[in-house]
Amino acid sequence: MKYHTIVHKIKAIAGAREDESQDALEVVVENVAANLSDTTRQSFAAQLPMELQNAAQMVPTITHIDEDIIEQLMDLEDIDEHRARTHIKAAWQTICELFDAESVKDITEELPRNIVVTLES
Repeated sequence: MKYHTIVHKIKAIAGAREDESQDALEVVVENVAANLSDTTRQSFAAQLPMELQNAAQMVPTITHIDEDIIEQLMDLEDIDEHRARTHIKAAWQTICELFDAESVKDITEELPRNIVVTLES
């Protein structure tokens, strides 16, 4: 799936603006990647469109631990918690479509429980 297609799918699912969809997508990719082992992170990045591969290959930083994924998008887009949660879930749902079920399972097994709950609930 191409980057533009992913962004439009998030817009359709979440009722988000284009910039909100792009930011939700990047926040999800960065937070997921920051919590993966090097091997899984490289595999994750390789399946993403070129526009997202750099975000997925970033070296994990402590800043991702300091702030909840929902709060990151709320601050970035100046939106309320409900909208941020909807956008984050739509971004994760769309990203999961890029992977087979086994890969999604492998990725989610490496994520902290609080992130999995946020992405899937």
